[in-house]
Amino acid sequence: MFTNPKYQEKAQELLEILYNQPIDPKLNLMKHLEFAIQFPNLRSQVPEINQIFHHTGFTFLIITRRESAFFGPQIQLILSGAYCGLYGSCMALFGIHFIYRYLVIKGNKMLKTFRSWKILCWFSIPIIYGVIWGSIAVLFCGPRDVTNRLIETDLLESLDLKLNNIVYIGPYLFTESGEMYWPAAIGLLVDMVIINSSFFTVIYFGVLLFKEIRKYTVDNQLLSDKNKSLQTQLYYSLVTQTLIPVVLLQLPVSILFTTVFCSLDLGEFSSLVSMTIAVYPAIDPLPTMFIVTSYRRAIIDLFHGVWKFLTCKSKSSRAKAPAMSVETTHN
Repeated sequence: MFTNPKYQEKAQELLEILYNQPIDPKLNLMKHLEFAIQFPNLRSQVPEINQIFHHTGFTFLIITRRESAFFGPQIQLILSGAYCGLYGSCMALFGIHFIYRYLVIKGNKMLKTFRSWKILCWFSIPIIYGVIWGSIAVLFCGPRDVTNRLIETDLLESLDLKLNNIVYIGPYLFTESGEMYWPAAIGLLVDMVIINSSFFTVIYFGVLLFKEIRKYTVDNQLLSDKNKSLQTQLYYSLVTQTLIPVVLLQLPVSILFTTVFCSLDLGEFSSLVSMTIAVYPAIDPLPTMFIVTSYRRAIIDLFHGVWKFLTCKSKSSRAKAPAMSVETTHN
């Protein structure tokens, strides 16, 4: 590919297009930033958020705006339940991930189950977790008359939202007579069991995995220094990757569920749950990218190459400007 003249011609043509494009991307970006700073309250500058986490003092709500959705309220409620169900599936995937890592480094016989039809059994666990979590959200934590009356005023004052404009999921633990609403209470307890099962699986197999990597690195005299260094880097990367889902996913939701049982008001801090869930996929690969030396050097080289390309372009643009002015003067 690199020796093919066609690729070289196309690459040269692309390079000329980038050099001579009529709109400078950096200048365009700066103009958009300046415009956003000058007019911060312009509606077109603020993306509409469809999913809202809100705490009312006695429960939390996962709110979907009806005017920004394409479906009716029942379909929206099911989709919100699917959103919650995907979180439950993630809890199972974390545990299976660490089980698989441990089986690989240990060379356990159960590793064969991932290479045969039995892998369907492993795949069924996240599906079961997701169906349970989503069903609890829709069936036991959906809108109820008693919840509607309690949250109506708070939604209008806090978020300027009316009940007929939203669909929500909110686990309120009491009935109209003040008695315990057991379906919601048991549902939350089941969800917490799912979170704790994932948490203890990650911690248990993570500790076993740390010990195996440590034993493999320290006690193995046949390993070269370079290989030992790589295993140590992977060890620290694994420690970090164990803490990330615990801190960003399991701990915030556990705190949120605890506030429902204790009637604690988190206020605006409840919205942090949606943020931590959103940033997790972006943060999870970072430990491997920056702790492992080969990946870190590749990333540094990439940014160095991009910076060199941009600076060379800016220098060439500044060099062309005086030349053009000299030609204009002579003419």
